[in-house]
Amino acid sequence: MKRIIMLIAALFTVLALTVPMFVLFPGPASAHAMENGYMDVQIESNEVYVEVLLDFHDLASVVPMPIDMLSAPSVEELQQALDSRTEAVFDYVASGVKIYRDEVPVEPELIGTSIERVGEAGLARFQLVYSGDGDSTRIHYDVFIKDVNKSHSNIAQISGPQGDQEFIFNITNRELVVGERNWLRQAWQFIVLGAEHIFTGYDHILFVLCLLPAAKRLGSVVEVVTAFTVGHSVTLGLATFGLVQLPGRWVESAIAASIVFVAAQNLFNKDPKHRTIVTLLFGLVHGFGFAGILQEMDLSRESLLSSLLFFNAGVEIGQIIIISLVFPLLALLRRYRTYPRAVSVGSGAVIAIGLFWFFQRVLEI
Repeated sequence: MKRIIMLIAALFTVLALTVPMFVLFPGPASAHAMENGYMDVQIESNEVYVEVLLDFHDLASVVPMPIDMLSAPSVEELQQALDSRTEAVFDYVASGVKIYRDEVPVEPELIGTSIERVGEAGLARFQLVYSGDGDSTRIHYDVFIKDVNKSHSNIAQISGPQGDQEFIFNITNRELVVGERNWLRQAWQFIVLGAEHIFTGYDHILFVLCLLPAAKRLGSVVEVVTAFTVGHSVTLGLATFGLVQLPGRWVESAIAASIVFVAAQNLFNKDPKHRTIVTLLFGLVHGFGFAGILQEMDLSRESLLSSLLFFNAGVEIGQIIIISLVFPLLALLRRYRTYPRAVSVGSGAVIAIGLFWFFQRVLEI
């Protein structure tokens, strides 16, 4: 009877924590910050075509737009706002995406704009053409980096007479001479990208943290983390190579459900059985979530495997850093009698957050 009363009380607590979130945060929620832009560069003998995809929210913070970004505007409303400020926005983008042919600066011409969504973020697409001859091409990029978002990066796909290559522009890598390849730098860029993805993926972090309270020994931590790594590595590879595709809405909803399930285990079963198997299965789900950013990059076949391996290495490094910081703290807290109660309260809060994400993603509210 006491257990039933505790269960009912826990459910009411979770509901009490979840419902206000829908009131306070009615718009779409994403567990990943939109820090990345995307760019496609096609180089010809006398012209360079550039398509650049930028976060509309960051854009509106640089060039004031006649729109309320907190009201979750539609694609049509975003397009109308962009059209009303085309000249000012173009001037800003052109100042941040510079092309040099044989070290001579080339002025761009705007040939089109559009609005689209990647996940839950509104993105503005700009089509630019730089007319100018030259054997060498240098690209300088510092959109957003110089003013509103120093953590911004732009993932570029570049094709031309010198072949295809990928490059990630960020605060420390703002220039590229097309055709020059630094494999060590490219490996480091994808390692950093993987680590950033898990550090900004609050749903992935919550899932990993939920695995730790039941792991009382270091060996148990290694076991569940290995299971999670194997699971997400398999589906990350399958999804990146295009062998298995799932709708993003299903994947994100399932990730939220995995958080609720593991947190509920921590709340109602202090020593859950089959945790390793459960972690492996949920790792398969999280792998599809990790793959999203690599799929959006549309990597060339030549660099796909190496980019995947280095990105996954970055994810693992980020995961290890998080666990190495949290697990010793939990080991210390286990000495106190209030530890089980703290785990219960924390698990209830995590369940509320997971349910909030789940219903928002399923219902797209």
